[in-house]
Amino acid sequence: MKLDGMWSLVRQNIGRSKKNFFMSGIGIVVGISTFVFFLGLGEGIRDVVLGKIFIVEQVEVVPRSFDTGLGFGGSGRVLDDSVVEELRGLDGVREVFPKMKFTFPTRGYGGKSLFGRDLYAEIIADGIEPALVEDELEAPDAFRDFDGPIACAADDACPDGRTCADGQCVKQSCTYSKASYLADCPGDSYCAEDTGACETPIPFLVSNHLLELYNGSLSTALSGSSTKMPKLSPGMVQGFQLNLTLGRSFLGRATRAKPLTRRVKLVGFNDKAITVGLTIPIGYVKRFNDIFGGAEAASTYHSVVVRVEDQTRVPAVVAAVGEMGFDLAESTENAERAADIIRTVESFFALISFVIVGIAAINISQMFFMLIYQRRREIGVLRAVGASRGDVRLLILAEAALIGLLGGGLGAALGVGAAELVDYVAAQLPEFPYKPETFFAFPPWLWAAALGMAVLFCLVGAFFPANAAARQEPAAALTD
Repeated sequence: MKLDGMWSLVRQNIGRSKKNFFMSGIGIVVGISTFVFFLGLGEGIRDVVLGKIFIVEQVEVVPRSFDTGLGFGGSGRVLDDSVVEELRGLDGVREVFPKMKFTFPTRGYGGKSLFGRDLYAEIIADGIEPALVEDELEAPDAFRDFDGPIACAADDACPDGRTCADGQCVKQSCTYSKASYLADCPGDSYCAEDTGACETPIPFLVSNHLLELYNGSLSTALSGSSTKMPKLSPGMVQGFQLNLTLGRSFLGRATRAKPLTRRVKLVGFNDKAITVGLTIPIGYVKRFNDIFGGAEAASTYHSVVVRVEDQTRVPAVVAAVGEMGFDLAESTENAERAADIIRTVESFFALISFVIVGIAAINISQMFFMLIYQRRREIGVLRAVGASRGDVRLLILAEAALIGLLGGGLGAALGVGAAELVDYVAAQLPEFPYKPETFFAFPPWLWAAALGMAVLFCLVGAFFPANAAARQEPAAALTD
């Protein structure tokens, strides 16, 4: 039988039995819509949980510690440059990024232009390699170590407050005055008391979680009877500057060196920034730790982020890290647990969808048995005029496949429609940490899986009726 003739018969047969096919296909529509909705929800949650809150393509290595209750602990190994190189050499590791915290007291003050009054607070800060976040920032050049060597060809290639000399950016000298410490330096640069030179504000990143925490709780808690703290958005605070007193805080001061004052400038929000505090380029942290804590403080990292080539490499890398004498940060362990929970939930709802579609396949099988009985004379005529058993079998299976495609497509559309309704309702809810623009994600494989499952179950349901139709003898069918 030719393909165009087969297609014509399939359309005619479905058109004549629209009611029967519609009723039997309802189960397919419900099952596929359930499948698309819940797996889309699972993928959306995965994007937020494993892409923003936890990141499964990387592990964070920390020194090992043992809580004996007697004051003893640790494996004896510290995270330093030799360990970083060892981690880089592990099979399956793509990139390694050390992180270092301030080891000295620090406090911040300022913000009157933004909050209407100066704020004073203890500051927690850490440093990361700019390369860790360069692909995620709108202006990656803004988050860099401006105190490191900067090559130049002309003055306009240097940051504010510097000139080009012998191919390198050199800080301009200035005269410090408490009354006008910004006057002698151009642009954002300012005159530092200890160096007598124009300094570029240290760029820093803030976690999105901190912004959500401020808007959700702190703005209300910090508002007084006469001053209301505003809700903030990333655009409002971009470029915000704050003064840091390095080596002194409300709780004490460093004894190794005199306190320094530096300005910092907010250049972006990123989920790899420290959850509560400021994240700056690691070069600054190393230099300040050396000033206030010594060489050991400037060469010891508190953690190291290890990016793997793909998720399948994570178990081997984790095992190697353990053999080296280090542990994983709690966030990495939480990421693994979160991934397991999401996979379990997705599997559960996928199973429910399979059950619904499976029941629909049984209904389709019963319907085809009934239709074959009603069309036994037509099938006999087809066989009498030359149609083979395979042609009859293919005709029935083609009808089932078309039902699967139509039912699967409609079910997928309903699933997406339900997802958009949920997103619309969620958009009316108050803001909360990590609230996404959508709770759903529909990768291409999900559409293929939905349509494939619908067609497959319909073919399974029609398989035995198709075989029964193919076995009918023309003479018996025409004389029945």
